[in-house]
Amino acid sequence: MIPKIIHYCWLSGEPIPWQLQICMASWKKYLPEYEFMMWDTQRFDINSLLWTKQAFEAKKYAFAADYIRLYAVYTYGGIYLDMDVEVRQPFDFLLDEDCMLGYEKENGIEAGVFGGSKKAPWLKKCLDYYENRAFLSANGTFDMRPLPQIMFECLAEERKTFRIYPNEYLTAKSYETGIITITENTYAVHHFAGSWHGRRQKLFKIVARIIGNKATQHISAFLKQIHIIK
Repeated sequence: MIPKIIHYCWLSGEPIPWQLQICMASWKKYLPEYEFMMWDTQRFDINSLLWTKQAFEAKKYAFAADYIRLYAVYTYGGIYLDMDVEVRQPFDFLLDEDCMLGYEKENGIEAGVFGGSKKAPWLKKCLDYYENRAFLSANGTFDMRPLPQIMFECLAEERKTFRIYPNEYLTAKSYETGIITITENTYAVHHFAGSWHGRRQKLFKIVARIIGNKATQHISAFLKQIHIIK
């Protein structure tokens, strides 16, 4: 059973943008009986884990939040929501099991909307991925693997038996095209505000899906050489 607790992260300490506040207003509209827990540097010790410490120091807050969201749901149980998630109807009918998971895409779990019971083993499995893992590599680059891919791989066995909802339930939007498809089964829409990557990086991710990562890296390196990008 998943308790009625909503977890969300805001680590920058800056005012919350109005666009996100609009999404958050939908939470209280449809989830009036839920407890809301904001995870910031007062609630979570950033220095308690190498990954979160390095990600926070680099101001890559969303990557620090990748661990914190898992930790929050594991520690208390409940549902994690990215702040750019619009709730469309109450989650109550999804709370009877130990997990509430959906597919963002065919090979990715929706990491912006998920829930679990307190101390659920599948959450511990995802948390263990980050133990002793550095965000900053020896060559000075960041480990920016997206959490949907990490969860998809960590839960390879669980995916065989868990009920994982189709995209229309907890995502309802295409990351690549931006097209929103709402049905009677849609509980939430993840708007992919993308606080951790800019417009150029979004475009490069789309290109990479079409022509492959290696070819995209070669193009990026060439453009840097001729000073078209930095």
